[in-house]
Amino acid sequence: MKLLPEENLNITSEQKLPLKMSRHQKVICGIYLLLVASAEVSTIYMPIFGIAFHVAILFSLLIFSVLAKNPTFADFLLAFAIVPLIRILSLSMPLTHLAYIMWFLLISIPIFIAIFACMRLQRLSLKDVGMAFPKVKDLPIEAGVVLLALPTGILEYHILMPEPLLYGLEPILLIVSVFIIIICTGFVEELAFRGLMQYHAVKMMGWWGIPFITATFAIMHIGNLNYWDVLLAFILGGVYALVARKTGSIYGVTLSHGLVNIILFLIGPVYL
Repeated sequence: MKLLPEENLNITSEQKLPLKMSRHQKVICGIYLLLVASAEVSTIYMPIFGIAFHVAILFSLLIFSVLAKNPTFADFLLAFAIVPLIRILSLSMPLTHLAYIMWFLLISIPIFIAIFACMRLQRLSLKDVGMAFPKVKDLPIEAGVVLLALPTGILEYHILMPEPLLYGLEPILLIVSVFIIIICTGFVEELAFRGLMQYHAVKMMGWWGIPFITATFAIMHIGNLNYWDVLLAFILGGVYALVARKTGSIYGVTLSHGLVNIILFLIGPVYL
């Protein structure tokens, strides 16, 4: 499948001609995708083994990123290490005595640190990872993806039917919770997947970097124990990926992602 026109994909000068991947590199990427999927399945049945599996993946990615002779491939492997890191933190963070909403906040802090550390090591600008305001001509697209959050959030709630994140919607607590969900789920995940990882995947794989990162995003939803939710994550992740590439901004998809989770965890359990 050929690349879309540059004006539609908003490709930067550094990404116009991605390096052709060798067969060896393609195999490694495919293996890592399968390993992450296997580790996600393992966390369902044997959480301790799943954590150990993700730790092994994390360290192997770090080691291969140092040993890789191709700097583009090395940068991708380092960025992809964010994936097992997310799951390790989500499964090992002890929050027994804290409100569940704090789980989002505390998990996001080391992930933000890892992302910005990676950006600094790789000398990436904020614009490279989509932290830029969209052009005026792209505002209708951004508005559309935000509005998409309403039916998607309702659909995901009826798929998963989670317990209420908050018992009672006091105004101050609700405002704080909404802020935490948007920043610590929407923004951190979009910065990781549609920002940092997608930047490197498209630079290395061309157009195929988008479905690769989208599939990775969907795989990370296996733990929800509902394959309809995995399919929804793949479809929505694909839409977010294309919007981020077209507009050069992750702000619209961040707000959309955050609103989906607000409906899923705050509004749905109380009103739907």
